[in-house]
Amino acid sequence: MNTKGLITKLRNIISTGTGLALTSIVTPELPQTGDNMIAVTILGGTATDNLCEVQYYDITARALIRGTTNDTTTRELADKAFNCLHLKSNIDFDSNNIIQIIAQAPVFVGKDNDLRNLYNITFRIKEK
Repeated sequence: MNTKGLITKLRNIISTGTGLALTSIVTPELPQTGDNMIAVTILGGTATDNLCEVQYYDITARALIRGTTNDTTTRELADKAFNCLHLKSNIDFDSNNIIQIIAQAPVFVGKDNDLRNLYNITFRIKEK
């Protein structure tokens, strides 16, 4: 298991897919300031073993998207994040491999204290 490498790879995938600067894709939580930010967090996971080694890891993660007070542009950002994650497969990082990512549709989760819209994308990663 290489969570540092996994988070770094996910941040890069999301940065490339959304067009956001890598500094706008953070972990594990959103900072207090800044529009159009995404926090990537690993929520948990399990290892599936065969007789000799770990066969693969099933990992649950999330991307928490904070856009602006404009819900339309925030939803567009959430859709971009979803599209750059969902059904991605065979992604190498370090000596590991993301076999596949399955994402759930973006869900509105509320507004922050500055009335910026928040969306959440939960996704499952199968990694070897």
